[in-house]
Amino acid sequence: MAACPNCSEENPERARFCWACGTAIAEAPRSGAEERKIVSVLFVDPVGFTAASERADPEDVRARLRPYHARMKQEIERFGGTVEKFVGDAIMAVFGAPVAHEDDAERAVSAALRILDALVELNEEHPGLELAVRGAVNTGEAMVTLGARPAEGEGIVAGDVHANAA
Repeated sequence: MAACPNCSEENPERARFCWACGTAIAEAPRSGAEERKIVSVLFVDPVGFTAASERADPEDVRARLRPYHARMKQEIERFGGTVEKFVGDAIMAVFGAPVAHEDDAERAVSAALRILDALVELNEEHPGLELAVRGAVNTGEAMVTLGARPAEGEGIVAGDVHANAA
């Protein structure tokens, strides 16, 4: 089985293109290669979670984070985004890398709006969770590491993603 360097999907040896993302296997980027791309980055951070966690048992903090992280990841991936990292309670997701779409900025905003609705549902499903979030979407140029595997802790993007004024 050949792993796609773009999305890490396992493909049969005879595959010339990744069955998940369509990257040409023979022409796939070498691991660690970088290129400049326009991406949209979604940041989501629970309001007051850090202060509440300082007074809580670590197991209770983890119990609150698990359903939140799982649900937010699901909503981000629904719109074609990739969770690059969880930093404590905060989430950073990328749209436009490793796979780019014409409407990545719109997808990021749609995911952010869906996250707000999903959080209401999550709070109803888990009484006592009572989470609220703040979020932001920035779109701009970043250096994208081709073939990065975020599930294994490898970063996808680097740079200060912000829209450049023209």
